[in-house]
Amino acid sequence: MPAAKKTKSVEVRWITKVEFKKVLDTKARRVLKVSADEFINRWKSGQYRKLDTDTCPGVIELAILAPLPRLKSGRKNSKRGSR
Repeated sequence: MPAAKKTKSVEVRWITKVEFKKVLDTKARRVLKVSADEFINRWKSGQYRKLDTDTCPGVIELAILAPLPRLKSGRKNSKRGSR
């Protein structure tokens, strides 16, 4: 008789904006030597578009953490359903 498999339970915990900002700040300081605010400003202005991942390890993880740009209206930019 085969042994029973053990299953691990996974717990998800949402983090607050303050916790997210701290994580982003720590990673930005470690990778690029700038604060989270400075990183976000430079990210949104496109200064990191040509950053080489080979010369700057950790930048991919930082890019994943970067907040997505928001539309000023707060609505999706979609033409679906508008006739």
